[in-house]
Amino acid sequence: MKADDNAKADEQPTPDPADTAASLLEALNEHLLKQAAEGAGPEALNQRIVESVNLLNTQLAAHVPVLSALGPELLIAQARGLVAQSAASYFDGATKLALASQGVLLRQMTESIVNNNLDAATESALGALNTHLLVGGAAAVAAASGVLDAEGVSQALERINTSIAQFSAIASERTPSA
Repeated sequence: MKADDNAKADEQPTPDPADTAASLLEALNEHLLKQAAEGAGPEALNQRIVESVNLLNTQLAAHVPVLSALGPELLIAQARGLVAQSAASYFDGATKLALASQGVLLRQMTESIVNNNLDAATESALGALNTHLLVGGAAAVAAASGVLDAEGVSQALERINTSIAQFSAIASERTPSA
């Protein structure tokens, strides 16, 4: 048993890595502070490197206004593109929905005409005309974001409104079948 006790006494405790790193960092800090106090400066460095760094700092300082404005300009340009893309997607979705609705309404109108139910056919036709307003509204959103020509959309909406008004007037003048 005495051999084991002697072996344990000969073993030295292993140092903690965190303590070792902390003491190394402290020694390095003391060395750097000592160098700074002694005045070790640019003359201790390669003169070409010092001149290059000074030139680069001067150039960067001259371009600070341009560089600081670059970020917001990029964000604004990116936001415009995202808005246009969203408006185009909205217009595409609304157009597909309107076309599907028109298909259903035109089918109902045709069936109503075949069944000689002109009132139902008239309602289906008016509904089909109203789906143009859905597309027109989506087109107005797309025009507001710059995806479509605003003047063309405005003219199309006026024509849609005129068509609906004319059809409604004709439908109301028509006497109901008895």
